[in-house]
Amino acid sequence: MAKIHVEQGFCKSCSVGIKMQLQEIEAISNVRLYPKESLVTFNFIKADKLSAALNVLSDIGYPEKGENICSEPFSNTVCSC
Repeated sequence: MAKIHVEQGFCKSCSVGIKMQLQEIEAISNVRLYPKESLVTFNFIKADKLSAALNVLSDIGYPEKGENICSEPFSNTVCSC
């Protein structure tokens, strides 16, 4: 099981979009999002699926905590709130 704290916060309704993006990755299941904690959890079978999920999260504006890709907040996040 992966537990990933992300840099950007997200709201409860926007977590649906994040979940949909992660569920598109084959062999990832049981995706859960916790907006208050900025936490994403899911089950995966192979390490490359974890890497794929981290890449998807970064691509949609939610990199793993501590992975500051740029100094400005992301403008391409799924969350539109």
